[in-house]
Amino acid sequence: MKLDERFNTYRHQLGETDMLIWNYIQKHRATCSSLSIEQLGAKCNVSRTTILRFAKKLGYHGYRDLRVCLEMESEQEQLPPDPISQTCTIYKQAIDEISTADYTQLLRLIDESENLYICSSGMVQDAVANEMRRMFLSADKWFYPINGPSEGSVMLENLTRRDLVVMLSLSGESRTIVELAHAVKVRNVPLVSITQLRDNTLAQISDIQLYITTISIQQQKLQRPYLPTTSFFILIELLYLKYLEYLRKKEKEHDPSRADRTELSQAER
Repeated sequence: MKLDERFNTYRHQLGETDMLIWNYIQKHRATCSSLSIEQLGAKCNVSRTTILRFAKKLGYHGYRDLRVCLEMESEQEQLPPDPISQTCTIYKQAIDEISTADYTQLLRLIDESENLYICSSGMVQDAVANEMRRMFLSADKWFYPINGPSEGSVMLENLTRRDLVVMLSLSGESRTIVELAHAVKVRNVPLVSITQLRDNTLAQISDIQLYITTISIQQQKLQRPYLPTTSFFILIELLYLKYLEYLRKKEKEHDPSRADRTELSQAER
């Protein structure tokens, strides 16, 4: 789990002093990757014990694990200089990370929830949501699309704890999405976020966080930075394939002979 993922997961456990440490690390990641625990404590004006306690709150065994994580992420951030190579590197990293991640909890929720809802903000996120709905429909799973506050209000009136809500937001800071997420959490309904890998409000609110990594491409002819977003589509496609594998394993556990016959039939074709 990357550092930003840990922060979003354990944010509720962090106090004011912990946030001061986090803010310093955020601004000086490369520098912090080579600092001893005493040196980092001096930079943040806190004790060695406070730094150690901060690391453990993020789920690390100790400060050494935190520093190793910083070192590894600093190395990964040294991307090739040209945009094409950078983007290809980001996509390869996404495929490697998603293909090896354990999504069992999420897959079980998708399989067992009575109703599935998907909320999105922005053109790209809407396209991703539509594609995700299309994929899972072929597996007999229907995601109800939620677009805008009025549809969100209707959803909230009908939500139960047996449902599942998925929310897509690149920044994780869309006011409409964040307000809706808070309303979902008040009702104790499982909430899944899909956002950019960074410190963001939506991920902190969610029960399960899925991330994409992207980069900002800036050139003189561009009126604004370009953000490659294909990682969104890579994520949902691999998630769908993992869901099919989850169903196959589930079927085999319930009826091993039937699963074996299916595999034999496929092999004979």
